[in-house]
Amino acid sequence: MQAHPNYQDLVLVGGGHAHAIVLQMWAMNPLPGARLTLVSPQIQTPYSGMVPGLIAGHYEFDQTHIDLMRLCRAAGARFIRAAAEHIDPVRRRIHLQGRPELEYDLLSLDVGSTPVQNLPGAEHATPIKPVGRFYARWQSLQQRLRENPTPTSLGVVGGGAGGCELAMALAWALREPVETGAVQVHLIHSGEQIPQGYPPMARRQVAREMTRLGVHVHRNWKVSAITAEGLVSDSGELLQLDEVLLCTPAGAPAWLANSELELDQRGFVLVDTQLRALGQPTVFAVGDVASFAASPLPKAGVYAVRQGPVLFHNLRAALTNRPMRQYRPQQRFLSLLSCGGRRAVAVRNGLAFAGELPWRWKDAIDQKFMHRFSDLPVSMSESTAGAAQPRHRQSIDQREGVSLAAMRCNGCGAKIGAGVLSAALRRLPRQQSRYLLRGAGDDAAVMELPPGQLLVQSSDQLRAPVSDPWLCGRLAALHALSDLFAMHAQPIAAQALVTLPAAAAELTQRDLYQLLRGAVYELNRHHCVLSGGHSAEGTDLQLGFTVNGLAQPGGVVEKTGLRAGDCLILTKPLGVGTIFAAEGQGQAQGRWVARAIDSMLQSNDTAARVFAAHSAHAMTDVTGFGLLGHLLEMLGDRVDLRVTLIADRLPLLEGAAYCIEQGWLSSLAPQNAEAMDRIANPREWQCIPQAALLIDPQTCGGLLAAVPAAGAEACLRELHQAGLESAAIVGCVTEINQADREDDTSNQRPVRLLRSGDWRQLLTHNYPPSR
Repeated sequence: MQAHPNYQDLVLVGGGHAHAIVLQMWAMNPLPGARLTLVSPQIQTPYSGMVPGLIAGHYEFDQTHIDLMRLCRAAGARFIRAAAEHIDPVRRRIHLQGRPELEYDLLSLDVGSTPVQNLPGAEHATPIKPVGRFYARWQSLQQRLRENPTPTSLGVVGGGAGGCELAMALAWALREPVETGAVQVHLIHSGEQIPQGYPPMARRQVAREMTRLGVHVHRNWKVSAITAEGLVSDSGELLQLDEVLLCTPAGAPAWLANSELELDQRGFVLVDTQLRALGQPTVFAVGDVASFAASPLPKAGVYAVRQGPVLFHNLRAALTNRPMRQYRPQQRFLSLLSCGGRRAVAVRNGLAFAGELPWRWKDAIDQKFMHRFSDLPVSMSESTAGAAQPRHRQSIDQREGVSLAAMRCNGCGAKIGAGVLSAALRRLPRQQSRYLLRGAGDDAAVMELPPGQLLVQSSDQLRAPVSDPWLCGRLAALHALSDLFAMHAQPIAAQALVTLPAAAAELTQRDLYQLLRGAVYELNRHHCVLSGGHSAEGTDLQLGFTVNGLAQPGGVVEKTGLRAGDCLILTKPLGVGTIFAAEGQGQAQGRWVARAIDSMLQSNDTAARVFAAHSAHAMTDVTGFGLLGHLLEMLGDRVDLRVTLIADRLPLLEGAAYCIEQGWLSSLAPQNAEAMDRIANPREWQCIPQAALLIDPQTCGGLLAAVPAAGAEACLRELHQAGLESAAIVGCVTEINQADREDDTSNQRPVRLLRSGDWRQLLTHNYPPSR
């Protein structure tokens, strides 16, 4: 069992600089008894100091972004990819977009700010934040200018340090067309001072750098509206622009206005010197979203970085009833402004100088900061022995009558308490079924089945592939339902088997609710009711389902119905196992994991219906045994058939080839590798990643179906139209030719691999035997 069960939920909302530092410090020194969760809609969060270098082309995207998913893995924290939309500090709940609310014991906000977009016609402009969306727009613009170098005018609205850096970065990245006059970069500012708030010497240096780069500066130019043609000033003047980029003063996230927190006039959260929200002892706020009641600070990343260690200390102090620290903002600091090329302006104490040396200085500082997060060993988050238990939660132990750290029971004594279970079930949405007479709450489910229909039943269980329990519930339900979809059966009822790690009753109830709510979300989408189940404590979070479905007699699609002349269609890309194996060691990019999860969340119901409409002869879902293992199940004992797979037609998840080449294997892959003995020509594939990915275990993998060749392309088009964009014809089924029939080992090696080829030719030509 866990050495230190969880007592409290500490939730960080937003992946800003201060929270990144808290996670990094937590990885080095975790607090047993406290469960840390990060909620963020972004998987990678930008480091603001390197964004100008990204735009200018000095850095790659990954070099300038902190991988939050990997950072959470190192810190032993849960990562929930979601956007907050409301906070209820009285009930201590966070409302999230598109999913159930999340409960907390202690909350910290670092959700940043956004450029103010209260100008008429703001929809015609692109704000600099969020950076990911802006960068995608910037890449698209660069591509368009490369392919069609037409005269283009770009305008940056905002004369602060960020606006100046952005304008110079754009001018440097497009320096050749800027020099010829094909592209113009404009900086528009409502005031006289550029950059706003900097001393005269710094402003003169920045002005010279902008002149050198050919940036057109418009001072005292107040924008009254944005149109499709460009900017309109308060005097009615039109500045014609093809692209308008907003780098205006920061505004607070709009959703905070209804969150019952005390806000300043601009909508930012008022905090005290301990970074705690005024009047809310369980809520902290840092970075741009925080406003100090005594003396507000400028919205600058340098303050958030310094707040990180203080926040780390104070969050732990709040959890353990220890004294807190005061945050004292630095009065003077070195400011380094990027100037497009590998040049920068250094500013301190009113003095400034520009050149390549300040840029190298800035680059070294930025690289050192980013290495704090990329160099963390994942294993550090697992070592918590010897740390103290939180103090004020001892009352929970007393209320339960036993220490949570003591030995827990096995057998029926390991069941989750009735109160916890009932409380979680009461919060689930209401479910109705015309087949279920009695369900959850009774000793057993009672169903009345319609006459003349077949009952189709299957069971599946998952050890949590992700730390987000709501997401885990969705994946487990989809994984179990896929067996019914593969047989063309309609799910009607499911029984859940839940195992939760030992924790305080409040946390167990929260997790159980999130887990079942996620499962019910998917079950409801497929008209399937949760009819009951069993819950227990264990070492890991696990969720399984026994699912029941109905099928028409003669309508069941079996696994072993392959026929010569069939094409094999795979609906989802491969690589889930290797990506999650790499993620478990902190070696996978967060975006790879996110795209794998997006693929896993695609239901196989639609694909099954398409296959049935196109007369699929055989169908199965690709899961733990990998593509090759499940393909061999489809072949069964057939001695007259051969399957040919084509490597370059196999769809792969982004990052899967890299992870498999690095040797990141799922624990089941070595056993799956025994199936490689059934391949007639394994040597031809040994040096390409698709070979190892044939045996990669998939969670919530796609369907593999055998469809008559005459309708294969029509079937594939329909799958693509239904949103299954990765679906592909990956091979075909043929009769074993006479030469191979004479080879007494051909029956044991019925699968042939080709690196490339046309599946149509495979069906119409006799290939030489494989020895």
